[in-house]
Order: sequence, then structure tokens, then C-alpha cells
Amino acid sequence: MASIGTYNFPNPHVKGDDFLGAQYTLSLNGSVKDLTSATVRCMFRRGNKRGKVVKSLTVGSGITLTDASNGVLTIDAFNMDFAPDTYYYDIEVTDSSAVIKTYVEGTIVVMQDTSY
Repeated sequence: MASIGTYNFPNPHVKGDDFLGAQYTLSLNGSVKDLTSATVRCMFRRGNKRGKVVKSLTVGSGITLTDASNGVLTIDAFNMDFAPDTYYYDIEVTDSSAVIKTYVEGTIVVMQDTSY
């Protein structure tokens, strides 16, 4: 059984600043995941994995399939207008056979900005 990859963003993001995006290459058992006919979504939840959803992204609405056949996707840039806290996110793919798999999970910390 393949495990979920974990990526915790290493530096705090500041409320009101722009999140500059992040690129991922999804693979399973060493082979890249073809995303050509897949549905991809990503959710950010406040405080814990079952917390309130503060941002939900899908392909064409916050996620770009940068190189679908080679499993490359990008979470597009957006303004980090989240309240200061720790946020949990994951990237879930539903393939053309309707198989659902979470490939990445992690956290992002947002700190208060003096100017915001």
C-alpha cells in the first residue's frame, strides 16, 4: 500500500500577503500519476483536519494541471486572507476509473501581520 506524502510549508505565511503557489508531482509506487482525465481538489481547513473549510480549490479554480500526463499540478497563487492559525490541507485525485486517492497532506501556518 502506498503512503500519503506529507509537505508542511516550512515558513509561516503572513495574513494578507500573497501565497505564491506550489507545484507538486504526484506519483504512486514510483510511477507518475497521469492526471489527464482526473478530477483534482484541495481543501484548507482551520485548526485541524476536520476544521472549518476556508478555501476549496479545483482544476480551473485554483489548481492548474501544469503537465497532466506527467502528474504535475500547481496550486495557483492567491491572497492569504486566512485568520492566524494552523491550516491543514490535502490534494485528492479522482481518476478516470472513479478511484479516489489522497496523494499529499500537510499544514501551513498563518501569522498575524501588523499592517493588515
